[in-house]
Amino acid sequence: MESSCRFHIPALFSRDFFAEGFTVVPNIFIKYSDRLGLEGTDIIVLLAFFFFQQTGQYELEIADFAQLLHLPERQIQVSIEKMRDLGLLTDTEESLETIGLFEKVADLWAEEQMQVVQQKQQEASLTVQLKAGKKQLPTSLIKVINLFEREFGRALTPIEIDQIKKWYYDHGYADTLIKEALKRAVLRGILNLNYIDRILASWAKMNIRTTREIIQYEERFQEKKRQKKQPDSKIDRDRDEKFKDIYLT
Repeated sequence: MESSCRFHIPALFSRDFFAEGFTVVPNIFIKYSDRLGLEGTDIIVLLAFFFFQQTGQYELEIADFAQLLHLPERQIQVSIEKMRDLGLLTDTEESLETIGLFEKVADLWAEEQMQVVQQKQQEASLTVQLKAGKKQLPTSLIKVINLFEREFGRALTPIEIDQIKKWYYDHGYADTLIKEALKRAVLRGILNLNYIDRILASWAKMNIRTTREIIQYEERFQEKKRQKKQPDSKIDRDRDEKFKDIYLT
């Protein structure tokens, strides 16, 4: 008799396992959780929302969440208030709804799809330009041009592409160096090829040809600044005070 009971336990468990149902969470929600501003506790509380909704429970109290999640009620309350402020949870007459969450996720998805479409358009535009009587370019240079178009947010003109080709072919700048110059321009908010050309020319004058040499040069420059001699006498201090306005800092 005992052996018969043990034999049926796996079958009974399997029946209950499936009878209890499943809490379905869209993968896209997990994918965008960071961009939604959600942290660990917030995600767990939302999972509880999904659990309650999918089991037909809508009129909820904080205590219901605390009992299910084994978390302090205060911690759950803070998380819910945060998600209210983010527009992810919406108050209704009976309870809270996750309509705002799905609307925000839909917006992020649409934004991402738009970026994909724009990137494809830029790449298609570049392909057309490259095929219009221009010789085949190496993959590394095409990637540089693609990067410029992504950062500029538009397709480059034939003149701009020719400028990049001159850097690569005529001046012999490595593609990594051109990318680094673009990075500096983007960080300064100056999306201008003339500005990037001046950066590359200044590096060339100093015989800088790699990103490692750029880093080493900047480290030496910063070290020289730190070691710059400070006024060590009253005369020096008075002199510097008198003429400080004519120096650029």
